[in-house]
Amino acid sequence: MAGYLFVHFIGEGEQGEQVYFSLSRDGMYWKDLNNGKPVLQWDKGEKGVRDPFLVRDEKNNKYYLIATDLCIHQGKGWQVAQYAGSRDLIVWESNDLVHWSEPRNCTVGIEGAGCVWAPEAIFDHEKNAFFVFWASMVQMQGDEQPKQRIYASYTTDFRTFSTPFLYMERENHLIDTTMIYENGWYYRVTKDETTKRLILEKGTAITGDFEQIRSVALEQLEGVEGPEMYLLPDEKTWCLIADRFAEHKGYLPLLCSNLQSGEFRIAADAEYDMGQTQKRHGGVLRLTDEEYMRLWNAYTLDGQILEGQYADPDLAFFNGKVYLYPTTDGFDQWSGTEFYVFSSQDGKYYTRENRILDLASEQVPWAIGSAWAPCIAEKNGKYYFYFCGKMQNQTSAIGVAVADAPEGPFTAQPEPILTMELMKQRGIKMGQTIDPSIYKEGDKVWLLFGNSHPAIVQLTDDMLNILPETMQNLEGAYDFREAITVFKRNGVYHFTWSCDDTGSEDYHVNYGTSDSLCGPIEFHYPILEKRPEKQMFGTGHHCITKMPDQDRYLIAYHRFATPVKKYPEGKGYHREVCLAEITFGADGMIQPVEI
Repeated sequence: MAGYLFVHFIGEGEQGEQVYFSLSRDGMYWKDLNNGKPVLQWDKGEKGVRDPFLVRDEKNNKYYLIATDLCIHQGKGWQVAQYAGSRDLIVWESNDLVHWSEPRNCTVGIEGAGCVWAPEAIFDHEKNAFFVFWASMVQMQGDEQPKQRIYASYTTDFRTFSTPFLYMERENHLIDTTMIYENGWYYRVTKDETTKRLILEKGTAITGDFEQIRSVALEQLEGVEGPEMYLLPDEKTWCLIADRFAEHKGYLPLLCSNLQSGEFRIAADAEYDMGQTQKRHGGVLRLTDEEYMRLWNAYTLDGQILEGQYADPDLAFFNGKVYLYPTTDGFDQWSGTEFYVFSSQDGKYYTRENRILDLASEQVPWAIGSAWAPCIAEKNGKYYFYFCGKMQNQTSAIGVAVADAPEGPFTAQPEPILTMELMKQRGIKMGQTIDPSIYKEGDKVWLLFGNSHPAIVQLTDDMLNILPETMQNLEGAYDFREAITVFKRNGVYHFTWSCDDTGSEDYHVNYGTSDSLCGPIEFHYPILEKRPEKQMFGTGHHCITKMPDQDRYLIAYHRFATPVKKYPEGKGYHREVCLAEITFGADGMIQPVEI
């Protein structure tokens, strides 16, 4: 298993009681899918759903999502919801977790039940059917008042259900039961609705006797509900999440390596991040890598287009496909050595293709590592890959590799084409020779580059070297740090560059224009900046690419990897690649990018 899908609702506000999806690789740090908007909606019955739960039907290669037919936001209130609410559960089904059937309502509550809340299901191998259970408010013979009890039924298709029966009751009201199986034992966690605490139990059969397991941590945890439990990637630690509804704080993870002991450790705040939306009662399904990537590709994540840690992207259109060439990130002090290419048919779903180069190998004779900030160009059917690397003397240089196809294989030239030694010889102001970008005009191709001071130089006709006499610094790029790019539109050269440090949350992109490719540049304003309210920081090192045969431009850039809390140290080398569209004002100027 390679990830987790969390289906949930987010609260009683407008659209809050619908089905939302969140994704995680490790079960502790979550990303909201679909830009934090509902994925599934129910507008019949009670006009909303709560407490969604997802179950896998391995026998029929299906998934079922079941939920409570309830919407407090509609204004009927909790009294009506408990004592005269819906007796239906709402069902969606899917073959791939992406395409879902129309929702259907299935009446499972017994006659006279006040509600059907928090349905869940577990496969019963003895019955060869799904055991479905939920809470209902029922007044039985001898009751002075109705009481919440757990009822259950069996189904094989989530269309027809066996006659429901009483499954659990205690002296107090019970709701929100979840159940998992491990090594011959079934473990149940249930909310005592009277004390607002969780109860842990174990039994050897789903419908057999269960005994309570003493748990000090659960006894001390007040005001919680909506328990869910799943195994973390180490295959030995169970994560029990509980919704702290009383304090309006959302879910809290508790960790346990031995459920028989009942010993749970509350996760420290830095150990988890539930995502941008506050999650309410839902269910968690473990995923294969194929399932994870299918969901990743199907639903947007606030602009992020590559799963994993990458930076310094260069976007290009070749032969009807979209290609992305980034730095491979996630290494201390930016010490990665490999370059990969990603391709896409539609610009939305990207597949990692070949490894282009490994700077720690004999593929690049002059380099020893630090594979940074590549860019790509095509000329006469050949593809030229420009990249940064460290030389033996620990200074950065820019080299070039050549291929017959955008995916490679690429062959690197034996020597770099731009070095600090050359900068000194030509009197070019420069901090590091890094961050190449390409500009083509007519038959001429130019390389822009630089750190601390930007520069430009024309390439030779064969694209494998430079014309030294054409090299010069670019003036006017206010607050320049690195990563300068240019494109021409309506006779105006539009320059953009990164400012501050890539390890700073204030890393951003400035913008200026010029009537000349070689400047001077007139600075205007930043066009790409952090969005603290969305936990987006360190937005920079970009490229701007024109879409073929259209007056439309895309900007690819990186930001700190999210959730940012996952990387308390070294955020500048934990980065992810995002994509947005460039817009222009009536004056032809680039407008600030919406992210």
